[in-house]
Amino acid sequence: MSFDYAAQKAATEALWAEMSAQHDLPHQGQLDLHFRAGDGADATEFMGWLEDAGYDVEHYEADPEDEDDPEEAIEVQTGVMSLTPETIHAEERRCTEAALRFGFTPDGWGFIGA
Repeated sequence: MSFDYAAQKAATEALWAEMSAQHDLPHQGQLDLHFRAGDGADATEFMGWLEDAGYDVEHYEADPEDEDDPEEAIEVQTGVMSLTPETIHAEERRCTEAALRFGFTPDGWGFIGA
């Protein structure tokens, strides 16, 4: 599967700029990355890769009765790190590369200031 990492990086930079214009953002924090399952996704293998790489992982099984969020998803949390567009995208790209191998696609990010 081909993925446009340049567009992902541009979106991260644009979101960071937008948030920075509205708020005083923290210099450090924990990054949360969100991934959605595609057809044939292997959550067990993806979660194993993430845990082996040192990330905290939350798995949300598909729930067709949940009108707001019916799809299977995985949320990934880093340890405390420097928060800049460059560091965010580096983690985003690293996890996206793995996610794509296991049938997941990126679905945004957020952070918790430290």
